[in-house]
Amino acid sequence: MTGEETNGKTMNRRVIGALLAGALCMATVAPAGAVNGGGSVAVQEEAPPETLTVKQMGLRAVERAVSENNASVQSLRKTAAGMDTGSSLSEQFEAQGGALELQIKQYQEMIGKMEEAMEQIADKESDLYKTYEAQKKLLENQRDSLQQSADSLPVQGAAAVMQIEDAVYQLRKQADNVADQLTMAAQTLLISIQNLQYSQQKLERQLASLDRSLDVMETQLSLGLVSQYQMDTVRNQRDNLALGITNLQTQCNNLASSLALMCGYDAGTLVMPAAFAAVTEKDLKAMSYEADLEETLKNSFSIWQKRNTLRQAQNVYDDSYDSSVYAVQSAREALAIEQESVEAAFASMFQSVQDCRGTLQAAQAAEQQAELDFKTSQLQYERGMLSRLDYLQAQDTLENAKLDVQTAELGLVSAFNQYEWAKRGLTTAIA
Repeated sequence: MTGEETNGKTMNRRVIGALLAGALCMATVAPAGAVNGGGSVAVQEEAPPETLTVKQMGLRAVERAVSENNASVQSLRKTAAGMDTGSSLSEQFEAQGGALELQIKQYQEMIGKMEEAMEQIADKESDLYKTYEAQKKLLENQRDSLQQSADSLPVQGAAAVMQIEDAVYQLRKQADNVADQLTMAAQTLLISIQNLQYSQQKLERQLASLDRSLDVMETQLSLGLVSQYQMDTVRNQRDNLALGITNLQTQCNNLASSLALMCGYDAGTLVMPAAFAAVTEKDLKAMSYEADLEETLKNSFSIWQKRNTLRQAQNVYDDSYDSSVYAVQSAREALAIEQESVEAAFASMFQSVQDCRGTLQAAQAAEQQAELDFKTSQLQYERGMLSRLDYLQAQDTLENAKLDVQTAELGLVSAFNQYEWAKRGLTTAIA
């Protein structure tokens, strides 16, 4: 934000920055307890400690909880509703500026802790590492955004009373945008938890397969068909796989605790995914690129910001001053660039839905083929033409194909959800 922004605009940035930082800091707090992991091969998820309350929620339920229960969202709206001509802007600048700097420091501390945790993960391609990386990126984006606000925030003496009504309107717009960002972040976190649970199920199936192989190798070892080194190698693989499952269990519960805080629940609560509503063919056919793009441009908060900046520059326009002429020209260019950026983001989200739809169709076709292959294996097994180990492996292949379909369905849900948010004016995708 440049020094040419009005007092009301500057005040709004500081109010939103301070309260948003508090909200997202709450969302990244570690849970009060850790879940013990084990080498269980069961597909069923291990139950959390009895001291924790588990709430199962879908995307709409999370949106409602953030809107109704999140303390920072309520604080933002209360601040907007309570502003009037009697507000002391100087005191607000001082208090909110201090809170902003404190939150930036807290973000940096959390980023440092996240980096330390990432260094302990050997497999940089693992789901756990990618989840940490995504959380770190979210923290860095919010920290950088707050830092930019802090660096560009000019010191204002006093705001004119005639600007208060405009400032209140802007604050309400920004409060709604912050609520939307928090809601979208919470929904993304919910989907991430479900993805981790799917990954855990696949690892548990691999673990069960390894255990079966170890049973066979025990016999082979006694007959001298395999070496002790080969046996130990497979056992080490089994131990590492069990550890990965334990880490995923812990990570799921950590994220579930963070999500609970974002939804306004206490530290003794976990929010776990309920069944997600499927994206239907009717939903997909209702997508209209031109009409939905028009709606996106109309509701875009970032375009509103640029347009508001242009309006403010035009309000103080004086063609006798080069700086005034440049401010208007710069604001017009910034608005045009932002419109292009939003259009590009929308096009990407539209295509993402189509791509996820194709991925789902491919997964469904693979599942159908896996079912046919399994029926063949089942018939061969019943006739004594296939070993039990190979039969169980064919069964695992079918179950993995089914899980791939569920994962693809979740990917489509995620892409479609972001597309719907774009139509509501939020085109910033959260990793």
